[in-house]
Amino acid sequence: MNPQQQNRWKSELLRQALSAFASDEALRKALIFKGARILNLRLEDESRQSLDIDSNMSFEFQHEHEQFEEQRTFFKDRIKAALQRYFGQQEPVRYFVESVEVEIKPRGGVHPFGWSGLTAKIRARDGQLTGVLGLPTVEVDVASPEELGPDAISDLTIQNALTIRAYTLARIAGEKMRAFLSSLPTYIQKIGRRTDTVRVKDLYDLARIRRARPITDIIFWKSAGHEFQIACKSRYVDCLGLASFQENLETTRELFQNDHTLPKDIAFDEVLQTLSETVGLFEKYGIVPFEFPLPN
Repeated sequence: MNPQQQNRWKSELLRQALSAFASDEALRKALIFKGARILNLRLEDESRQSLDIDSNMSFEFQHEHEQFEEQRTFFKDRIKAALQRYFGQQEPVRYFVESVEVEIKPRGGVHPFGWSGLTAKIRARDGQLTGVLGLPTVEVDVASPEELGPDAISDLTIQNALTIRAYTLARIAGEKMRAFLSSLPTYIQKIGRRTDTVRVKDLYDLARIRRARPITDIIFWKSAGHEFQIACKSRYVDCLGLASFQENLETTRELFQNDHTLPKDIAFDEVLQTLSETVGLFEKYGIVPFEFPLPN
């Protein structure tokens, strides 16, 4: 398989896996889904491919499973069982689960701010590709719970009329803005993290959302702004206004324009316009600026 074929195969397996999770009541309660795959479903647009599944564990699940090893065992067993059951009901059966491994993040220790999560790595065989060996592993990221606002989550219907709990478009917009700020030098220095890659994909996704929900939709963007503030508070991310997003702007521009994984339908100037309009609206309604000091 060439890289394009591998990516298509991973995307289809992940689509099926999401339905398997939706069909399992315990996983539906444990996970709140987010990220680019959920954004594609919310927008009904798959112009940017997503090659993993992103989620947060719910506070309810965390309270019931406080120990990391207990969480790891739950997801390892439950994900494997959900996949086997869902795949086994297909006619004809196409996918066969070879293994599900779950790792605690960060490896080898507890996160200094209590943000420990897990990554599930799924390996499967494909009955339609009997002669192909070494099919790629797909991943499901399970981050620690986060504070959510009143407009953060809603049920999302996926294939076969199954539903999952997932971030709303407003929460995704706020999350994308928070994620970008968290990849810039000021935040990295604040929390003492290793150097991160500037998350230009989140700016691309924010511009996609603005195309679907113009800035004139004041109710939507005020909701997105409040979710942005709540998301930032959860991870101690500061925002002083547009200047926070413009840190190392030329580096961001270069990375955005040279990212071969991004479609070329959105120019960086449109990204800048999106940031100017959204942050300007947040300032107008007193949502920014804000700062969240680290705990002692």
